[in-house]
Amino acid sequence: MLPLGIFDKNENKTNDIIEVMQYLQAFVPGARPESELEEIDTREYTTPNLRQIPLGGDQLTCERIRGAHMARLDGDTPEERIEGVFAMIEDFHEKMNFLQAVMDKLYTMASAREGGTLAQLRNLINRRNVISTVSKDYHAVADFFDLVTDVHVLVAVTEELDMPDMNGNIMSLPDDIHLYSTERKYSLLKNILGKVVDKYALYTMSETIHDLETNNYSTPPVDQDAVYNYATAVIKYGLLRRVSTMTTSAGDGDRCMRNWRYALLIYHSCHKTKYRLEAFLLQAATKALLSPRLSQQIIWNRFVNLSGREGKNLDGDYVMELLNRLAKKRIKTLGPNHSSKAVARIGKTLLYCNDIEKHLLKELKIAFQSGEHTKQNVTCDITVLYEELRNRCKVLNWTPGRMHAHFPDFNADIFSNIDGRELHRWIRTKKREYSGSKWAF
Repeated sequence: MLPLGIFDKNENKTNDIIEVMQYLQAFVPGARPESELEEIDTREYTTPNLRQIPLGGDQLTCERIRGAHMARLDGDTPEERIEGVFAMIEDFHEKMNFLQAVMDKLYTMASAREGGTLAQLRNLINRRNVISTVSKDYHAVADFFDLVTDVHVLVAVTEELDMPDMNGNIMSLPDDIHLYSTERKYSLLKNILGKVVDKYALYTMSETIHDLETNNYSTPPVDQDAVYNYATAVIKYGLLRRVSTMTTSAGDGDRCMRNWRYALLIYHSCHKTKYRLEAFLLQAATKALLSPRLSQQIIWNRFVNLSGREGKNLDGDYVMELLNRLAKKRIKTLGPNHSSKAVARIGKTLLYCNDIEKHLLKELKIAFQSGEHTKQNVTCDITVLYEELRNRCKVLNWTPGRMHAHFPDFNADIFSNIDGRELHRWIRTKKREYSGSKWAF
């Protein structure tokens, strides 16, 4: 990874983002230099060797890049139209936006006295840094929601296996299981977990996806248990998020694209129109609008591995956040020597200086602050949450008529408020727009 410097530009200004894109385009293979483009009489108006490079960023950055392209559509050459770079949505800010959509759906401090709600569980284990605005402390909210999801899944498994508690024996297992081969044990485990997933996660989701595809909607049952529905919604949202984070760790581009399809439905149901559009454009890019080479580049070139270890991949925009934090730390040391030239030099030497500092501290046997979060022991929190959810609130014991006061009539189907006809109409409209003259990237 090679930092290209820090620019004294504001991406909210069209002229500034155009200058940044022009600078980056100079590194694109096949892009002609300015001196050649200035020869108006002899220059070619096409660049067959131009090899486009995706320019990653969050939703706002992608929007600014498209605005810059629209502003330069009257250029005579691909370089003047800045076609060497194009927008590619990244995943870390999408995860943050996804978690915000979930919190908007499931979290309100007004429900703090209602057993089994996120607000009540947050107070129960004293997670005071968990707030409704995810962007203010993403890691705190994410750690809390992941923990709650894990405990809900633990309750679901112990309920399905009829275990007295999470440390009890599984009475439904065969007596001679110790004689089973490894493959047979794996098959048995897969069968048990499949039943749990089918009962608590997919029992409405798969039907809804089929209804959205066919425009044929089934009628929900009259008797509902809104507390049970709320708990299963936590499992569904939590597992979708868990799959997304595991996808990034493994660097699995194909699964990442599938995650974005579910994200499109979530954003449509929560009326987050801008990220819904990004999800649509990403699918359109990889399936139709871009060449096979660029499509594969977008799918697989989304991750960065700073350590080189297996399962340690990070989202590209998350790495940029880490570099921004490191750059700000360096810039603070400039004091009265602060200047644009000094800041640019810091930007280009950022990783090199960081490596030098790391090795120097290692030689001096001084601990280096890696920035990684230390995982705390949450065994006590797991026990408290498990007792609350299974034994006190009995959230996964179906009891018709129950409800949370601040979440009445909570539907088990997380996509229940999606009008399939409206969604198909919106998709058809966007397909017509971007198959014409509208700039997609």
